[in-house]
Amino acid sequence: MSKLEMLTKLNDICLFVKDFEGALKFYTEKFGFKVKRLQPDSEHANYAEFEFHGTAVTLWEKKGLCEVVDHKYIDGDGHHFMIAVKVPKLQDVDDIAEELITNGVNCIKEPTTYGFGSRAAYFQDFEGNVWEVFAWEEGNGPGLLEETSD
Repeated sequence: MSKLEMLTKLNDICLFVKDFEGALKFYTEKFGFKVKRLQPDSEHANYAEFEFHGTAVTLWEKKGLCEVVDHKYIDGDGHHFMIAVKVPKLQDVDDIAEELITNGVNCIKEPTTYGFGSRAAYFQDFEGNVWEVFAWEEGNGPGLLEETSD
């Protein structure tokens, strides 16, 4: 079985935002979204995940994202979001990255373990859309405001 068969559960649609606080306020006040996770912590957040059933919607401040992925892949018009797929194990991130790279997919950030508790690799599709393949080091990862059964 190919590890690529694990790329079937869409985890979240991540919107890249310039004004994180403004966007967070907009989505919580205008759409009534409830915040599920703030990272790296609630006082210094540059990433938010909203409560959804199934695929989540998240916000990531572009400045914070550019600390992870080179800004040349993020800046410019359009494509201010990322499609993220969660896989069960840290090793799966590496195995899938190897398979995608072998298949000729542009890897813009090799698998890396981050201090906020995940291992991730980043890719671009044929039109430049950014995909993330990640796994949490433990459970559902840090920063959850309330534990869920995800």
